[in-house]
Amino acid sequence: MEKHKSEMDGYDGFIFLRDDDDEDALDFRFVKYKDVFGPPIENNEVGDKYHVAFFKCDKETGEYSFDETFEAIFADPMVYARNLAGLNIFGTIMRKQEKTSEWFKDYLKDLIESVKMTE
Repeated sequence: MEKHKSEMDGYDGFIFLRDDDDEDALDFRFVKYKDVFGPPIENNEVGDKYHVAFFKCDKETGEYSFDETFEAIFADPMVYARNLAGLNIFGTIMRKQEKTSEWFKDYLKDLIESVKMTE
């Protein structure tokens, strides 16, 4: 099976937000881990496993709130995220690697605190 080419190739994840120019589109900010977290884990022939966190934005107030977090295997997480455009869901999808579980918990805690500070 040939590996699927993705805009994400060379990156470990991304943050996706509503595009300021088109509220039904998403703006992607790609992330490359600065630390060495080891190889991807819990992957299979379809793809790698990713940490996922979703936030929602109140259309009237513009305030963000935490929605949910989970892990999932994606062939291409960009395809998954693009299908969320227009649903008022924003968030982050990061590749799961040997040492990312604790890092992602801290990262998510910081994101949730940042969202609370803007309310």
